[in-house]
Amino acid sequence: MATTLQKLAETVRTFRKERGLSQLKLADSISPPTNRSVIAHLEQGRRVPDPDVLKHICLHLAIPSAYWEEFLLETDRRAAEFENTLSELIGFPLSLDSLDSATRGTAKSQIASLIGANLTDEQTYDTFRSLLVYYGVLPISRSLFSRYFNAKSFETIESFQDSVRKYQTDAVRLFRTFEEAYETLAAAPDPSMHLLALESRSDEAYRQRTKWNQIKDVPEKNLPDLGYIAAARVRKENAERETVSEFLRKLAARIRQSGLEALEQISEKKRRKMDSLLRKFDPASGHSLFSQLFLPDPDQLERKADQIGPKEETDLARMAATQRLAQENLANYLSADHLDVYVATSMRTDADFISVNRFVQNLFSHKLVEPLNLRYFNPTQSWIDDKFAKGLVEALMLRRASLTIYMAQKDDTFGKDSEASVALGQGKPVIVFVPKLVVQSLQIDTEILHRLPRQKLKQLINSEGSEDDREFDKTVDQEALVGRLLTIRLSTAPDDVLRRAVIDHWADFDLYGEDKRIEDVEHRAKYRAWLDSVIKDSYPEAPPAAIRDALVSILVATALRFERRARIFREVHPLALQVIISSGVLNGILVARSVQSCASLIYSILRNELDLELRIDELNYRLVEVSTESTIRVISKHRLLRNAFQAFYALGN
Repeated sequence: MATTLQKLAETVRTFRKERGLSQLKLADSISPPTNRSVIAHLEQGRRVPDPDVLKHICLHLAIPSAYWEEFLLETDRRAAEFENTLSELIGFPLSLDSLDSATRGTAKSQIASLIGANLTDEQTYDTFRSLLVYYGVLPISRSLFSRYFNAKSFETIESFQDSVRKYQTDAVRLFRTFEEAYETLAAAPDPSMHLLALESRSDEAYRQRTKWNQIKDVPEKNLPDLGYIAAARVRKENAERETVSEFLRKLAARIRQSGLEALEQISEKKRRKMDSLLRKFDPASGHSLFSQLFLPDPDQLERKADQIGPKEETDLARMAATQRLAQENLANYLSADHLDVYVATSMRTDADFISVNRFVQNLFSHKLVEPLNLRYFNPTQSWIDDKFAKGLVEALMLRRASLTIYMAQKDDTFGKDSEASVALGQGKPVIVFVPKLVVQSLQIDTEILHRLPRQKLKQLINSEGSEDDREFDKTVDQEALVGRLLTIRLSTAPDDVLRRAVIDHWADFDLYGEDKRIEDVEHRAKYRAWLDSVIKDSYPEAPPAAIRDALVSILVATALRFERRARIFREVHPLALQVIISSGVLNGILVARSVQSCASLIYSILRNELDLELRIDELNYRLVEVSTESTIRVISKHRLLRNAFQAFYALGN
């Protein structure tokens, strides 16, 4: 029976799995043993092993000889590998099975005369074009052939595969399927016109722009003013704010005096009123004051009273001036001559405003980015007191920008996710920035630590930790190992190093919002007071002994949470890939973990010079940005799915 390399690959994979063997176990089981990669390449249909190795594999798996005998002959092996690689170029499975045996023999002879033959480029093109006739494939144009192939491309099957991979790397960026790519490019008199989008671009036009200095910075200490409604409305609410603030202070005092009994002494009518006012002035608040999940925390109640309470005239005047400045900035954003970058974020706490603004300032002052004179929308410098107008502003900024940066926080919102999806659907690049814990003096960079091999992490823990740290079993995963190493290094850090780490990361990690991890109410209050002293008051205090362990635990837990988020964004998040509406091509996000990484990506995107690598597995062809390991394009190997896209996507029904 005539068979193909793909059929052989599927047969070997099926028989191996039925016998419960891993690729490594199978490689070790045959005599003499072979390498696991030999099995992997065979099962991927990429390469047929040497005849003796193939025979031993198939005999060991008890595969009927009809599936593999013909691959023992050099001409048939070469023809099968050529056919398989040609199928990847064309975009669908090819076979000589429908031809009579004499014609199949002629085709295989022609393949033998092409691979490894000493031909000129023109002779190679003629022979290759002639071979396509046997498979009923549209002839390839001379210009497309010359772009990706020459005589050296056919010195070996491997060199042919390499040339096809270069072609696929370009095709996956522009087309839904490889079939569509070949049909379009092979028939085009000048395929370069279809490939213009892949060419490098000069950034000179950006460098020649005028400096953009219309946006006036809102001082960091005033940024929280932009989280309020208009100052005039705050003034009108002062009576209600006074009511709820006074209630919270009295409740805090009663809880200190009599504990939870203080809550039971409040009437049902008063409870409903205070809960309503709290929802009005603090909509981001968690549980109701009177739910079973409420934590009776007097210090937190007093802080909430300060936050919600009536504002002094000086505060209201400052708030109004800050909001007016941000409104002027908004006018400049709306009328900007260009809009290059949109920053998508959600800002619900003071820490969010500060985290986003620091990131944006550091990014656009970076040495790679600043000379490009980019126009970028910084949401922390803009304000408007109308949610509908705010939505329209964001929609316009998103539409105008050629690049979106999505600020990943501990929790994200539907609105921010929608903005990223819209940008991806328009075919625009989206960079997701995920913070990480970096303490250089302690050799801590959580992104790097997560990439270390499991065995290396164990070695570091054994050398740096105590006897108790060295107990491992199979249930201890990569995250647990990294967490243990982080705990060891932070726990032994000098006070000034730990304090510096908190100052550097408190906004990105929203360390005030992590206070609930501390169970003891008094220790929780000490934790907040210490954060105030080193962040707000700039006092160089060491963390109190009572909260030091909790502080380390919070830093570790939050850092690990961001590492999980980064992994999810790269691998499984719904935003990871979105279909470009106009073309049906899958568009993926780029996950950056530092300002440097983000700046490099922006620079490369604007110049169209991302470092991309085609990676192939059993299910997909993925185009990966090398520095961030982010998948930005995918073509599925699922045949029916590819057929459906080919048949129906352009019709839209």
